[in-house]
Amino acid sequence: MSSPIPKKRLYIFTGKGGVGKTSLAMAMTKHLEHQGQQVQYNSFYQDPERTLWKELSLPVLDIELFSSAETYIARKLKSTTIASWIMKTHFFKSLFQMVPGLGHMILLGHIIDELEKHPDLIVVLDSPASGHALTMFESSSNFKKIFRAGLIVKDIERMHNFLATPNNLKTVVVTLATELAMNEARDLKAELDHNSTGPDLNVDIMVNDSFLKYLKDHNISESDLPEFLAKKIELEKDIIGNTPALPHVDEYGQSEIINKLTPLMGEFV
Repeated sequence: MSSPIPKKRLYIFTGKGGVGKTSLAMAMTKHLEHQGQQVQYNSFYQDPERTLWKELSLPVLDIELFSSAETYIARKLKSTTIASWIMKTHFFKSLFQMVPGLGHMILLGHIIDELEKHPDLIVVLDSPASGHALTMFESSSNFKKIFRAGLIVKDIERMHNFLATPNNLKTVVVTLATELAMNEARDLKAELDHNSTGPDLNVDIMVNDSFLKYLKDHNISESDLPEFLAKKIELEKDIIGNTPALPHVDEYGQSEIINKLTPLMGEFV
């Protein structure tokens, strides 16, 4: 008997570079796995960190841009040989360089294919930067307008139907507890929320590495802090407000940080 499916089938972590998206996406994957879920992590459009995956024993959906595109073309042409030949041509290599949204759309479609084929599967997608997330979501609507009809449009509509199904998708914009980072996260959320041509992306902001949250979790009184830290905490209060936050983790290795974050991810499922 399979485990109960949580509220979401696809979690997408995005945000500016250096805010901890990868660590949090991996921690979410491990958390769901510990809850008995069938879950896989995908490094979406960035170099895979296979050594770290192995250290964490992380369940991974290891598909990359070009292999995903080759699989998609093979399905349409019903020939892996022809698809392999097409992907090696200079034309298609150039096409993916000139139209990056095409690769994003195909890779997202491949992930949704896996989710539809395996009803118990959950995927945690680690989008490398906010621009990639915007491109990924906008490209499907843009290509739908360009092609208007045909097999590609039918595939896009199927993707949109999956994403628009209630409780299938959660998009997490990760930020740090600084004024600039928080403003950038709010701007990105606003852009994703105004995705008028596609499905509701169910966007939440998550603050990472909060000293305010660390103090609360460790029952440390603010009155015991030195002046410079007390000022930092007051600033964090103004910046974060009621936004859900994860505490500062006092570890140095990435795998140790991820393991410390794993049990804290339940609040964000």
